[in-house]
Amino acid sequence: MLARRIENAQAEQIDRTPISSRQGVPALRVAGGRALFLGPRSSFSAAIGVGLDGMVGLSDLDRIEDLLGQGGGAVRIELNPFCEPSLSGKLGARGYRVERFLQVWYRQPTPVPPPVPGIEVRPVRPGEELRWAELFFLAYLGRPAASELELSGGVGIVRTQGNTCFLALQNGEPRGVGVVSVTDGVALLSADGVVPLYRGKGLQLALIQARMAWAAEHGADLVTASTEPATASQRNYEKSGFRCAYPKLVMVRPPFSSY
Repeated sequence: MLARRIENAQAEQIDRTPISSRQGVPALRVAGGRALFLGPRSSFSAAIGVGLDGMVGLSDLDRIEDLLGQGGGAVRIELNPFCEPSLSGKLGARGYRVERFLQVWYRQPTPVPPPVPGIEVRPVRPGEELRWAELFFLAYLGRPAASELELSGGVGIVRTQGNTCFLALQNGEPRGVGVVSVTDGVALLSADGVVPLYRGKGLQLALIQARMAWAAEHGADLVTASTEPATASQRNYEKSGFRCAYPKLVMVRPPFSSY
């Protein structure tokens, strides 16, 4: 199933990332998916692909909530149309609400569109890890890193086994970032970001196409990415020949202190 391959690639990329705030806690595997705890109150902690391989029982949800809710944070569970049908009702009964919608995109890695003129896109070179991390926070999150600990998390993305991190340069200056990793033939494009001042100049489009070329060279048979709907990112993926595989809901149980 296409969704199972894509969701597994997304979970695997996160699972491999050495984030210190994760505190050595392993992923919890439930019904074809994984719950990934990335630290107390981390907005990136989530259950991905849960329910693709059978029923998710109430005891399974208890275990997911115990893992992801450590430290009093919100619990996020991603739902796609191929999850077992009763899961959404169970989440609603436990106080979950829709936090946001995502569109999941896919295409074959070839043929690769021609490069965007005037923009250089290349993998990070040795010694550029910190520069990539600094740019990641500015471009992807729209703000500088809040602390040295947070910045070290960005460096950890670059150093994660299986990740290849890219820079997009205009006039020789880094303006955008992106990541690609391959899991079982699925190339996942993630962490697309362009410094706000330089958006609308084709940098993300160039990042997408360069990573597609990389995926083709490294034997991937499928390329995938996720965006929020009706965004510039969605339009850039559509321009690059991607089609929507399926939508997703991110369901969240707010921290108990917010009730």
